[in-house]
Amino acid sequence: MIGGGLIAQLVHLPLLRADGGRFAAAALADPSERVRRALADRHGIAATYGDYRALLEQPLDAVVVCAPNGLHAEIVLAALDAGTNVLVEKPLCLTEADAERIVERQRDTGLVVQVGYMKRFSPAYEAMAVDVALADPGVRLVSSVTVDPVLARHFTPRDFVAADDIPASARTAAAIATAAQVAEATRSDDPSHVEPYSAAFLGALIHDVNAVHGVLGAGAFGVLDAFLDPAGRTAGGTVALPGGGRWSMAWLLLAGAGPFSEEIRVLADEGEWRLRLPAPYLRQAPATYRCERRSERGGWHSRSEASYADPYARQLEHFHACVTAAEPCRTPASQAREDVALLARLFRAGLEAGADRMSTPRVDT
Repeated sequence: MIGGGLIAQLVHLPLLRADGGRFAAAALADPSERVRRALADRHGIAATYGDYRALLEQPLDAVVVCAPNGLHAEIVLAALDAGTNVLVEKPLCLTEADAERIVERQRDTGLVVQVGYMKRFSPAYEAMAVDVALADPGVRLVSSVTVDPVLARHFTPRDFVAADDIPASARTAAAIATAAQVAEATRSDDPSHVEPYSAAFLGALIHDVNAVHGVLGAGAFGVLDAFLDPAGRTAGGTVALPGGGRWSMAWLLLAGAGPFSEEIRVLADEGEWRLRLPAPYLRQAPATYRCERRSERGGWHSRSEASYADPYARQLEHFHACVTAAEPCRTPASQAREDVALLARLFRAGLEAGADRMSTPRVDT
């Protein structure tokens, strides 16, 4: 495990320990000594390191990367060079160039690079993806909307170990690296763009982008408009789909909102497919899916289902199968590269349109 923050403490480490038949948590790297000691004691981890490079010198089968977004590219590339399979939390990285480097290195090594899009492993999502593919629907509109009432505030556990002892030099180096990558991706060195790009677009909106890509496939989508705000509380835009359809996407961080909500709808000549996903840390809460489509006899067929399966656990099971049984990776780096590329284009379109200043956007394809 590289990185011992919230997602590692709340999800990955408990799941690795619970699935002892497939996994053994052999080592942890984190710049915080406090985090290393506490998590090693809690999960029985024998070896800890302040630097991930020392961890990668050990004979490991795989690493789970939960480091800050701006460190993902260098860690994933180093892991591949060390001959280690990788499950990296989204985003894969922050720039299109780094994504291409990772894809090429993964192809050269033949190792697994799976990106942590756990929502793709909900059976409800899987059912929607299969139904849309079989229908060949001629999509008119895709709508993906997520409203987040600041989940970290609600789900941070009481025994969470804060990394409040990280050396200032390490924090500064990570911030500098992140800012440089954001400047490359956005073509802007304005420091106010770092948070909305790395956290809102690449950290949050990317979930829905990958989910829609998983249903429709990636393509030469034309960016019509985009919107964002300097505080990183809003991200979204509109994309032209092949065949004349539209994809409208939005992610909003609203502290005063009600429960977390995430909905993906696909509307087409053949019918409508609607997926609703629960808050990601409510791992046993149901994801619901409803399909309404034209039947072969000319009437309408409706089907609804709910899934209570834990997508995080199923994601780890899939990773194990990819590494040990050569199962094709469902969320590979090559697909994540398309997510990064589209979101970078969206963000740049928003900047060019002045959308970060709440002005009227203009078309940029």
